[in-house]
Amino acid sequence: MTTAPDTAAIDRFLADHLCDWLDCRDDWLWYSILAVSEALREGHSCLNLACWASATAWATDEDPGYRFPELDDWLNKLDQLPIGPGDAAPLVLDQQRLYLRRYWRFETELADSIRSRLEPVPIEDADTAKNSLSRLFPSMQDGTETDWQAAAAANALFQKLSVIAGGPGTGKTFTVTRLLALLAETEATGNESPLRVRMAAPTGKAAQRLGESVREARQALANAVAPETLALIPDEATTLHRLLGVIPHQVHFRHNRDNPLALDVLLVDEVSMIDLPMMTRLFRALPDHARIILLGDPDQLPSVAAGSVLADLALRPHPGYSTQRQQQLAQLGLSVETGSTQSADYLSYLYRSRRFSDTGGIGKLARQVMDGDAEGSLETLKTEEDGLAWIEPEQVPAQIEHWVSQWYAPIAAADNRDAAFAALAEFRLLCPTRVGPLGSVALNERILKRLNPEGRPFYRGQPIMVTENHYGLGLFNGDIGLIWPDEDSDNQLLAWFPDADGYRPLAPGRLPPVETVYAMTIHKTQGSEFERVALILPEQSHNVVSRELLYTGLTRARSQAMICGRADVWKAGVRNPVERHSGLAERLFAARN
Repeated sequence: MTTAPDTAAIDRFLADHLCDWLDCRDDWLWYSILAVSEALREGHSCLNLACWASATAWATDEDPGYRFPELDDWLNKLDQLPIGPGDAAPLVLDQQRLYLRRYWRFETELADSIRSRLEPVPIEDADTAKNSLSRLFPSMQDGTETDWQAAAAANALFQKLSVIAGGPGTGKTFTVTRLLALLAETEATGNESPLRVRMAAPTGKAAQRLGESVREARQALANAVAPETLALIPDEATTLHRLLGVIPHQVHFRHNRDNPLALDVLLVDEVSMIDLPMMTRLFRALPDHARIILLGDPDQLPSVAAGSVLADLALRPHPGYSTQRQQQLAQLGLSVETGSTQSADYLSYLYRSRRFSDTGGIGKLARQVMDGDAEGSLETLKTEEDGLAWIEPEQVPAQIEHWVSQWYAPIAAADNRDAAFAALAEFRLLCPTRVGPLGSVALNERILKRLNPEGRPFYRGQPIMVTENHYGLGLFNGDIGLIWPDEDSDNQLLAWFPDADGYRPLAPGRLPPVETVYAMTIHKTQGSEFERVALILPEQSHNVVSRELLYTGLTRARSQAMICGRADVWKAGVRNPVERHSGLAERLFAARN
């Protein structure tokens, strides 16, 4: 019947199974299901039929592949099958998108949950809110331009759902820490119970970074708010899995619609990393009265699994605020111009980076990358001296040796553990892929031969990264620690991991699976930052090298980014945007118009 292309066996098994279930064994359906399954593994929540219609897929030198039908013909064929939203089939045709029913349910449920939280929330005491806002954001008083941090915080007062989006260094955690104080002060009016606030992030590393950032921002608030208000702002964040309550060997969580989370406000950071199923389960566990604040950079890499929830919500450019919302913000002392006749009142953008300016090297290059300016970005890389360097491929081996001597060898020679961790944060090698001669695995092996020629399993100054979650130990995939002697116990080598109280030691024998991490994949660096980074491009163009990946790697650097590789590989990556097919945005905004 069909010629099986070179695809995953699970895709072919699913196509066979669903063709039998639907009692239709035509080639066009078999290949349609194959494409749905493959699209899901590539991160799409559905198959966008308009993008595949008339296209030829899976062609090789030996096989012409399969050409999909014209769109109208394809839709007519699919309409003959019992696969509508109201049917019971494992496949769903909705508009011009084809879903596995499980992901159609995730998308429609999440859209309903989000829509239920888009209705504005009235402020009971506008005077208290205005006074608190001006005290927490004194810069809004100068009146020269819109204080977007203050505007984002004020806007969130009127929403059960708030999305605050911005690039690196735009002050997202600064803003939301003051927003939490603002909510604590305004919600206190007439409420007998203190505000219950929780913070979470998709990974252990991101949760750790969120906790660190909020603790720093809290310290700066000590003289601006009452101690009881400050006490309501948490100083630790947890992973989403731990927040929702993992049930071993199950995909469901302890907290759900029937057992909601005990909280009034939930702050979630690094939302770009959260996939569609996880976000649906998170909203499922929210109590009806709770506020949720989603924080992230929509230009960063999307989730590894299916979905692009933050990008679907963070419309660009911002459509503007409604007339009603502009009036409400004006009552709090903020003048915000609308962008169009449409509106997205739940959404706020932070535009000004405090880490690097748009005209500085890193900021300028990051903007060119996200604009898809391949030629201009390469020119900037080769000529801009402010925080940027371009390194040709033939120079890479010598550069790696230089960086090992300059940045990695000194870690083990540090005077103490704090100095060793500080040295580790100075520099990181970043790779688009794990595999290949310039992937993270090969680079780590090369550096280990230099710094650990004896092949010891653990040694002083060794950076390690956890590769599997271990809830019993509180260690999670992506957590980074350092092997260092215990100066209080005969210099026994221990694995040290940063936490809220400083560092937590663990005997190496108790560690979950870990790997040495001088070089990291860019995916693993989300939620992290380093003083300087070197981004090692692969030898040949690769689909995984996208503009979002280059942007994410580039913006991990605080002061310097060095890009190593071939010009054509860089330009191909800048021209290659990540595209995620989804119906979430259309469900949300079509229903509102």
